[in-house]
Amino acid sequence: MKEFLTIGELADIFDMDVQLLRHYDAKGLLVPQVRNSENRRRFYHFDQVYPLATIRYLRRLDYSLAQIKEFLHSNGLRDNLQMLSEQAEQMRRQSDELNAMIQIIQQKVEFIEREQAVSQRGKFYTRTFPRRAYLHIGEEINLFTHELFYFYPTIGFYQGVRKWFGAYLYDDQPIEVHRLSDVAEKQTVAYIPAGEYLCGYHYGPYLTIQNSIDQLIQEAARRNLPVDDCVITPNIVDQCCEGHPDNYITGLEVRILSQ
Repeated sequence: MKEFLTIGELADIFDMDVQLLRHYDAKGLLVPQVRNSENRRRFYHFDQVYPLATIRYLRRLDYSLAQIKEFLHSNGLRDNLQMLSEQAEQMRRQSDELNAMIQIIQQKVEFIEREQAVSQRGKFYTRTFPRRAYLHIGEEINLFTHELFYFYPTIGFYQGVRKWFGAYLYDDQPIEVHRLSDVAEKQTVAYIPAGEYLCGYHYGPYLTIQNSIDQLIQEAARRNLPVDDCVITPNIVDQCCEGHPDNYITGLEVRILSQ
């Protein structure tokens, strides 16, 4: 084996780009043992493959370049083992967060598929719901900067000229069964009352949803049903899974009051 390697030869051994080796050189992580003073060509001693292997290993563990530099320049085995243990713990937390996110996304997909399958244009029907959990987000302008908006189905509440929104947590299961994000865990869970609801659907952009809400209330009057003054609108097909607002589907629900 050659005693010295060019930057290209070292890059070939690790199947990596020479630009990355130049970056490691600039950051002081892996400095070539010999540098030609005339043409600045880099030559690495063959033994430098081992610190490069360490760098590659630590990058696989998601170490930052600053952490790697500290690791390489440390002379203490105990310190390095402590750093590895801390990184393992951080990766475990990240893994837990990813698993929670996977469950949240799967639950959302199941909700969309289930509700979209039974939706029907122009259809009104009664449906009995258990108590359902949601997390309050606030006014419409607050939706787009709120993390919950991107992971849970959005549910709207229209009461006269007022409207506000939340993140729907599905049926009334014990809250501990929900794998919630850190943001969600800090909020108080609210509930949509159980009961019988008159339901329908809005098809298309949200700009025209008030027309569909009016039709729902008119249908309640036609059936002589006393209903609550708040209409609930769970998003079924929305911007998270459909690029064209004309294809959005939104549920419409108004609670039937006891006579």
